[in-house]
Amino acid sequence: PEILQSIVFSKLGRMDSDVILGPEIGEDAAVIKIGDQVVIAATDPITGSVEDVGWLAVHVNANDIATFGVSPRWFLASIMLPSGSTPEQLSKIMHQIDAAAKELDIAVAGGHSEVTESITQPVVVGFMMGIAPVGEYVTSSGAKPGDSLIVTKTIGIEGTSILTTEGSSYFTGKLGDDIVRDGRELRNLISVVKDGVTAFRTGFINAMHDPTEGGLANGIHEICDASGVGCEIENNLIPMNDITRQVCEHLEINPLELISSGSMLICCGSENAPHVIEELAAVDIEAAVIGSFVPDSTHRKIIIDGSTHDLKRPTADALWSALKKINPS
Repeated sequence: PEILQSIVFSKLGRMDSDVILGPEIGEDAAVIKIGDQVVIAATDPITGSVEDVGWLAVHVNANDIATFGVSPRWFLASIMLPSGSTPEQLSKIMHQIDAAAKELDIAVAGGHSEVTESITQPVVVGFMMGIAPVGEYVTSSGAKPGDSLIVTKTIGIEGTSILTTEGSSYFTGKLGDDIVRDGRELRNLISVVKDGVTAFRTGFINAMHDPTEGGLANGIHEICDASGVGCEIENNLIPMNDITRQVCEHLEINPLELISSGSMLICCGSENAPHVIEELAAVDIEAAVIGSFVPDSTHRKIIIDGSTHDLKRPTADALWSALKKINPS
């Protein structure tokens, strides 16, 4: 956060009063006022996946828009391919982008493609937009002391999917075919568009956030940073599927620090949490309260087996060390 504040946020061009929400710690997108509506705009690269890079580019950027309670509508992509790439590789990426966009009723409005010697694997940088009436959205900065923190689905979904896809041969030999097959299937849970839109429609949501880089732990810290609050998290309440557990235990990585697109962090008054969870369940989305927020912004704790510990802020996503273990070259 300190580097972003000192180097990035101090160099943002001219001031524009129509930029309602610009770059902020923990925020997933920008909010730009146009007449009586706002455009929600987000950008994210896909750098950790090769096999699903196009598909993930759409879904990960769509998720950022959904954290505002808004449906994503327009997508642009910058596709960069390493030297020696073939038309078939570009076709595969575009097929994935097209399929993912159609899943979410999104238009691919433009983009760019090039072959460059600067990279060794395909990289797709996505840019997504949605639109909403002024004031009809939430941000990551609205969490209040006493709010409950709800997590949808299970943590580590994207990271587990990437690892079992990119390391299919490794895991087949180490943990078996079932882990690889089921891990790959987790990609179908990566979208949180329905999670965000459904939760927002309850009218009870104070903040939402998408726990991507740095996983659940970093996502919680980012909400605390944005909202000026602290937190107390119950480790035994954090939902985790068996595939993620086995993969993380085998690779000796912390699942709380594994990229977690597929989960939505939802903040609401504790009295409203049961209703929000009920509405999510009505559209087949499991959710659970895993903790609450407190007034002291420096108090960020996790309770493990009855013992209270500091909630560690990750310095890097666990995905990167895991990828090195399954592919040392």
